[in-house]
Amino acid sequence: MPKTNQILIVEDEEIIRKSLCKLLERHGYGVCEAVSIKAARETFVLDNFSLIISDLRLPGQLGTDLIKMVAPVPVLIMTSYASLRSAVDTMRQGAVDYISKPFDHDEMMVAVRRILNASQKKATTATISLQTPSLLGSSEAIKKVTRLISKVAASDLPILIQGETGSGKSAVAMAIHNTRKCSDKAFISIDCAGIKESELVTQLGTSDLSVTVFLNNIGELPLSLQPHLLRHIQRSNCSFICSTDQDLEQLCQGGLFRKDLYYQINVVSITMPPLRQRSEDIPLIANAILAQLSDSHRELSEDGRKALANYHWPGNLLQLKNTLQQAAILASEDKPIDAEQLGLCDLPLNPYQESDSVRSTLSINQVDDAPAGLSLEDYFTRFVLENQENMSETDLAKKLGISRKSLWERRNKLGISRKKGDELVND
Repeated sequence: MPKTNQILIVEDEEIIRKSLCKLLERHGYGVCEAVSIKAARETFVLDNFSLIISDLRLPGQLGTDLIKMVAPVPVLIMTSYASLRSAVDTMRQGAVDYISKPFDHDEMMVAVRRILNASQKKATTATISLQTPSLLGSSEAIKKVTRLISKVAASDLPILIQGETGSGKSAVAMAIHNTRKCSDKAFISIDCAGIKESELVTQLGTSDLSVTVFLNNIGELPLSLQPHLLRHIQRSNCSFICSTDQDLEQLCQGGLFRKDLYYQINVVSITMPPLRQRSEDIPLIANAILAQLSDSHRELSEDGRKALANYHWPGNLLQLKNTLQQAAILASEDKPIDAEQLGLCDLPLNPYQESDSVRSTLSINQVDDAPAGLSLEDYFTRFVLENQENMSETDLAKKLGISRKSLWERRNKLGISRKKGDELVND
C-alpha cells in the first residue's frame, strides 16, 4: 500500500467511522479503518499512513497513545468531550490537530488537506536539509549523524552538538529543526561568543513555545550570563540546541562553565566528525559546493579529487569552501580544477587516509588511539619523546607496532636522535 494520501481511521462507533470513510474516499483519499489501536496494529503497518484520524476514547487505549507510537506520522484526534482543557492536553501530547464530534464535513476536509500539505512540505524540507554539503556522504561517520538527526528530531529534548570549528554543527542544528513538527516556526540563532547581557535577554525574550533556539558557541558564553540562560532554559518550553568546539567538561573542571548548565543542555549529544575522518565524502561535498558557487558547472580533475581527499583540512568545511571558491575564480572555465589550482600540491596528507604507506608506519591500534587532530608524525614524535627515557628501543618499537629498524628510520626522518648514553641496558 503506497503511503501517499493513505489515511487510517481508528474509531469504535461504526456510524461515525463509515461516514468519515465515505467522506474521505469521495475526496480521492485511500482509507483504511480499525475499531481500536490493538486492531489497527494487528492489521496494518501504521507508519505506512500519511495521516491517522483517531477517536480520543477507544476500547483498551486512548487515541493519544498513537501519537508517540506512530511518530512522525501525524495524528488528528476526534472527541465528543469538547473542551478547551482537553484540546490543550491533546495538543501538548503531540496531536497535529483536534476536532470535536459531531464534526462539520467542510471543517474536517480543511484540516485533512492542511495536515497532509504540511507533512509533504516537511518531508521535502527534511530531505533538502540533509542534502546540505556538510551532511552529504556515505561514510559511516556521517551516516551515524544523519541517523541521529532523524531520531532526536522526534523529541524536544535539549541537544548538544560538538565538533571542531567549521565541521558543520550549524547545519546539523538546522536539519534537526527542519525535521521537527515545528519546522514552520522560527529558528532563532544566538552566537554566545562575546554576547552582552542585554542582547541575550532581548533575543531570548523573543522566543515562544514553538521556537527552536540555537545557542552557537555555548562554551564561550560569559560565566556571568550562564545563570540567566540556565533559568530561561528551565522555565521555557522552547526547543534548545547548543553547539561547541570546546570540551565543556574541562571548562566545568576549570570553573569556566557551570556544571548545572552543562547537564541541562547535554541531554542528547551529537558529535560532528571533522572532515579528515570522512575523506571519502569530500569529492561529493566539493561538487555540491562548486554547484552552489556558480551557475556554470565546474568539475574537478582526477588529481584534484585525490588532493582534496588526501588533505587533512584543519579548517574543515569552512576551509574546503574557501579553497574551492578561490579555485573556481582562478581556474579556466573550460578545464577541470586540478590540485595545483586548488593550492594543494605538496601539502600534508590526511593522517586518517587508509593508504598502505601510512598504515605501514604505525599499527592500526596506535593510529586509532591517537588524539584527535594529531598527524601520525606528531603522534610518533610525541610518543617517542615522552617515553624514550623509560623504555628501550625494543619496547618503544613493540608499543608502536613497528620493527626496530622502522623505528630507527623514522627517528632519522623526523630528526629525533637518541644519544648512546641514554640507551637502556637491555638495548
